[in-house]
Amino acid sequence: MTFSIAARCPSSGQFGVATSSKALAAGGLVPYCRSGVGAVASQSFVNPYIGIDALALLQSGGSAAEVLEKLIAADAGRDLRQAAIVDLEGRVAAHTGKQCIYWAGHVTGDGYACLGNILAGEVVVQAMAGAFKSSTGQDLAERLVLALEAGQDAGGDRRGRQSAGITIVGEEEYPLCDLRVDDHEDPVPELRRVFEVYKNEEVPFLRMMPRRADFIPYWDEVAKMRAEVESTLEAEENAAKEA
Repeated sequence: MTFSIAARCPSSGQFGVATSSKALAAGGLVPYCRSGVGAVASQSFVNPYIGIDALALLQSGGSAAEVLEKLIAADAGRDLRQAAIVDLEGRVAAHTGKQCIYWAGHVTGDGYACLGNILAGEVVVQAMAGAFKSSTGQDLAERLVLALEAGQDAGGDRRGRQSAGITIVGEEEYPLCDLRVDDHEDPVPELRRVFEVYKNEEVPFLRMMPRRADFIPYWDEVAKMRAEVESTLEAEENAAKEA
């Protein structure tokens, strides 16, 4: 029901998952990412505990292959499941159950996995992998959105379109990027639109966000922004009163 990519950026250490589906709010159930631990995509009659438990097992020191093997063996619905894991070392493991609806499969590479089910064909995951590999050097979030766009252009979900999402984690415990399009007639282009807003409005603010080791980095910039917001609001309110 879904096509997704899970990946790690070797230069930044960021982990991310991007997904799209003819199902409501795929971005809420498919991606599982944890800073310094790994990324998981769980889908096809989704078992969220694959994502939840995979992160815990990865954090305990398991490799992507070891963790996936353990979780799939424990899941009686394994033949319906699809999942991919990328660990801290960039090692990748993926599973496509034999009862996932055609076309279903995955392709893996250095630090990434593209997977999907009920797709227009294998060309979807191959196009995603090609877009991801050809965008080396760009930020992980941009590369994942490019991969989603390539997958959609190649045919995407056989049933149609409804939702999309992207989650990225960096050094901190909270997400760097967590965007969702839950119900839209053309979700991947809409995710791109929201992502461009994120780059313009949120990315410049990220450097001022609290860090575990320093809750007030770049405090002078925060204070300046606060003063600017207060001044703008005051000017707008005065103008409204005079109108």
